Formats: sequence, C-alpha cells, structure tokens
Amino acid sequence: MSLGHMGVLYGLLVLLGFSLLVPGLAGMFRVKIGRTWLIADEVDARNHLRGLNAMMAAIGMLALWACWDLERSRMLVLGLGLIMLVVAISRLYSLLIDGPPGATSLTYLALEAVLGGVFLFWPPPPLG
Repeated sequence: MSLGHMGVLYGLLVLLGFSLLVPGLAGMFRVKIGRTWLIADEVDARNHLRGLNAMMAAIGMLALWACWDLERSRMLVLGLGLIMLVVAISRLYSLLIDGPPGATSLTYLALEAVLGGVFLFWPPPPLG
C-alpha cells in the first residue's frame, strides 16, 4: 500500500472515528436526552436514543481500531464503508421524501458518501 493511500485512509478513519465517538459518548451520558429537540419524554424513547448514541460511539471506536493495524483491517474498512453508504442512502431518501434539509445535513450527506466510496472502493489491499 502506498504512503498516499495509507495517509488518506488513516485521515478518513480518524475523522470518522472522532466525529462519531465524541458526540456518541456525549449523547449516551447526557442527563436530559431528547427533551429540547425531540419529543422523547417516555423512558423507552430516551432509552432508544441512548442506544443509538452508543451505536454511533461504537462505530467511531471501530474506525479508530482499524487504524491500529490498517494493513490487516481490510474487512473492517469495507464494513465501515457499507455503513456509511447505507447512511448516505437514508439521507438521500429523506431528501426525496421529506424535502431538502439544511446545509449541515447536506454536508453530512456529502461526507458520508465520500467516506463510503473511499472505504468501499479503495480499502487496504488484501494480504499476501
């Protein structure tokens, strides 16, 4: 794997890792989850939101874990690419069904599509 290829993958994996890990953990441990921006007054709804935040944090941890031994993390990088592609598709579907979102959501859509594309179509090469 070339130095440039490694640099791109490391950079994108670290970006993905920290951009999911930090807000995911913050959302998991927030005391008043969902009360200001989402109708989630029931315990089940708050529990579900904490679970989604935990999944987001775990995906961030997996992205950082892939950096530990990038050459042997091909399948993990491909899995992260699949997750990002599915998230981008869900945002595109929302755009078509719910209408155009704000600039932040469009930025996330573009970033998720780029991450998904790079991880799926330019992962670490197979060993051997």
